[in-house]
Amino acid sequence: MKLAWIEDLLTLVDAGTFSRAAILRNITQPAFSRRIQLLEAWLGVELIDRRSQPLRLSAIAERHIPEFRALLHELHQMRARMQTENHGMARIELVTQHSLTITQLPALLQLIAQNPDAQLEFNVRSENRDECVTLFMRKQADLLLCMEEHNDLLLNLMPEAGRLCLGTETLVPVSALSNEHTPMHRPDPSVTLKLLAYPADSFLGRIMHKHSVGALLRRQHVEIVHESVFLAGIKEMVMAGLGMAWLPERLVQRELESGSLIVIKDDALKTVTLDLGLYRSACPTHPAIIDRLWHLLKEKTDGKPPL
Repeated sequence: MKLAWIEDLLTLVDAGTFSRAAILRNITQPAFSRRIQLLEAWLGVELIDRRSQPLRLSAIAERHIPEFRALLHELHQMRARMQTENHGMARIELVTQHSLTITQLPALLQLIAQNPDAQLEFNVRSENRDECVTLFMRKQADLLLCMEEHNDLLLNLMPEAGRLCLGTETLVPVSALSNEHTPMHRPDPSVTLKLLAYPADSFLGRIMHKHSVGALLRRQHVEIVHESVFLAGIKEMVMAGLGMAWLPERLVQRELESGSLIVIKDDALKTVTLDLGLYRSACPTHPAIIDRLWHLLKEKTDGKPPL
C-alpha cells in the first residue's frame, strides 16, 4: 500500500467526484480511478459504490474514513519527527487548552527560546481541557499545559508526572458596554440575564457552576444563550453584545484596557482563580531533552513572577 492511495481516497471524499479529485491530485481521471482500485484491492474491500449517482462511499468505507484521516495524520507527524531528529532537533509534543494557546503558550515558548542550547521544535495540539488530559495520560504528549484547581491538582491522578506551577489565571465576569458606558448585561432581578456559558460536562462548566454560576442561578433568572468550550468564540459573542460571560482576564486584557469590554462589579458574580500547571510525562519521547528543558523552566520560574 502507498501513502498516496490514502491521500487519494480522502481527496475523493472531500471533492465529491472523481473528476474534481483527479484535478486536485494533479493526475488524469483514469489514473486516479486506477489508484483507488489498487487501494481497494490491497484492502480486499469495496470503498466506492459505483452503482450510485452521485458518488457514494460503501458502508464500510464510511465507517473507517475517520481512521484513514487519523492514520494519515500520524504518518505525517512521524515523518516530521524523524526529519527533525535527523537534523539534530528534538520534536516535543505539547497539548494545551485552546485559550492558553493564546494567553500563555507564546510567553512559555519565548522563555524556552532564550536558552541557546535548546534544539527543540514543538508540535502544539490545542483541545478542550478534558481531551488534553486524556491525551497526556495516554502518553500521546510529552508536556501538558492546563488550568486546574489549587485543591484538586491533576498530580493527584498521575503522581508519576512532574509538575511546575506557572502562575494563575483569573476568570472574570465581563460584558460589552451600553451607550451609558455601563455593562450591557448585569444581574437585575427584574430582567432576564443573558449568559454565554460553558457546557455543564466540561472542565470550565463544572468549575464555574461550583464557584459562581450555581449561586447566580439561584438568585437571578438566567437565559443561557450559547454554550461552547471555545473561549475565543465566547469572547467574540460577548463583544457583540449577546450576553455576559466569565473569561480569562489575560484573554480580554486588551479589550478591558481599550474599554470595549468591562468587568461587571456585582457581589453575585464572583471571580474564579485557577492554577496554571505544566506537566511532564514520566515517559517522554526524548528523556534527556525534557530533563534539560525542565531544569531550565524550574530555574526560570522558581521565585519569579508568573508568566
